[in-house]
Amino acid sequence: MKPITSFIIIAFAGLLFGCATAPPSELVNARLAYQQASTGQAAQLVPADLHKAQDALALAEKSFQDDPKSFHTRDLAYVADRKAKMAEALAATAAGNASTAKANKDYEAAQTEIVKNTKDDLAASQHSADVKASQLADANVAAQNAKGLADAEAVRVKQQGDAAVEVQRIKDSSSAEARSVKQATDADARRAAEQKSRDDNTIIVLEKGKTVVLRGVTFETNKSTLRDESETILTRAYNAMVANPSVRVEISGHTDNVGSEQANQTLSLKRAQAVRSWLVQKGIASNRMKTVGKGMDEPVASNDTDAGRAENRRIEFYVQQ
Repeated sequence: MKPITSFIIIAFAGLLFGCATAPPSELVNARLAYQQASTGQAAQLVPADLHKAQDALALAEKSFQDDPKSFHTRDLAYVADRKAKMAEALAATAAGNASTAKANKDYEAAQTEIVKNTKDDLAASQHSADVKASQLADANVAAQNAKGLADAEAVRVKQQGDAAVEVQRIKDSSSAEARSVKQATDADARRAAEQKSRDDNTIIVLEKGKTVVLRGVTFETNKSTLRDESETILTRAYNAMVANPSVRVEISGHTDNVGSEQANQTLSLKRAQAVRSWLVQKGIASNRMKTVGKGMDEPVASNDTDAGRAENRRIEFYVQQ
């Protein structure tokens, strides 16, 4: 990961000595998040996820160099920040799983060793008792013989008791450590899930086989002309396509039930094509997107109210690969 670290150092040097525009806070956060992830466990445990964060940061740095005031730079930096933190969270989870497996293995080894030692001690005790019995029988000292046997039995019982206590102590210690590791792992997973939920409200995540509704993309009434307020969500869709260069999507247009079926079918297709044209103009390859008009055939809400009809008038991304 040394190239991206050098790139970050050069970027900071350029800021101090050759650039009057400070990097946006999103880019600063992304740099720090990647630096922390790359110097931690992520490099060994989740190198592929760390590499994705590296690529995302490189895109943000290039955008900042090309146009320091670009809103696009902030979005790319935010994506890089999220990917770096996700790599760090995944590394922590992997380390936790490894610790749990090691604890279980150590516990099993301790149990095996204790059982073996107990058997050896019992065998030694029995041999000692036999030797003493033979010696006492030869000397015909019945009292000492009985006392020797009693002493040997007491030692055996004590050793068994000590072994049982040690086994229980190791078991309790291993269980406590396993619980602690599990709690830490569960906490990391919850934090990652909560962070993902927050990210889903900010950026567009493209996953194969999933459908994403581009809420906020609107058109002039009965037309395929995009309104100005659509710029924000379309920019996020563009950033998602840039961040996932291998993704191919199907852009589908949907309408309410006002008007004829044929008119709505035609209008929905033209609106899907308008979104595709916008993305092509921004630099997304046309062969990564296909369009389809669904008309009024797939409503997601009732067409009996204004709110329901507004929800049915939508653009969707279906991620094909």
